[in-house]
Amino acid sequence: MKKKYYFWRKSYLIAMDNTEQKLLTQIKAGNENAFKKLFYLHGDKLYLWAFKLIGNASAAEDLVQDFFVRYWEKREILSFFPSFSAYAYKSIYNASLNYLRDNERFVHGYEITIDLVDTDVEEEDLYELQRLLQKAINELPERCKKIFVMATLEKKKYSEVADQLGISVNTVKVQVSKAYRLLKEKIG
Repeated sequence: MKKKYYFWRKSYLIAMDNTEQKLLTQIKAGNENAFKKLFYLHGDKLYLWAFKLIGNASAAEDLVQDFFVRYWEKREILSFFPSFSAYAYKSIYNASLNYLRDNERFVHGYEITIDLVDTDVEEEDLYELQRLLQKAINELPERCKKIFVMATLEKKKYSEVADQLGISVNTVKVQVSKAYRLLKEKIG
């Protein structure tokens, strides 16, 4: 049985595998083989997580690759509490939200971008899709709708939305992600 390191944080007991801890120590020292092992250990799972969040295979691949490149570049200063996995999944989650925000699935005036519709959409069909989008936005839960409109349609930064509504930035991120998911379910 592998030895585990235990950390106590916010009443949760979290275990970090001794093998992973050794890899992280070796990576911090610049060991590229240890880095490759860590990539092969977590890369596929992180890719699936990113793909689930954004629904775009090549973008999910890019997010995971960017995460590992940034990790390698900052390996000497990063430490992982409670674990590398927790840090990696949270980083991919945040990068996915940024991707969704920055690649504008929705733009001002409720226009629908190419991400959501086929390129051969007729003008009258586009009007119908805009109407459906407006209807779907109006059907969002009130708090979710307000946060979504402020963050995406009014183009306010998450921190601005959080300050104006007296909530955390993380709550804004979660609600915007929830809105995208609900809208995608309703519109297709």
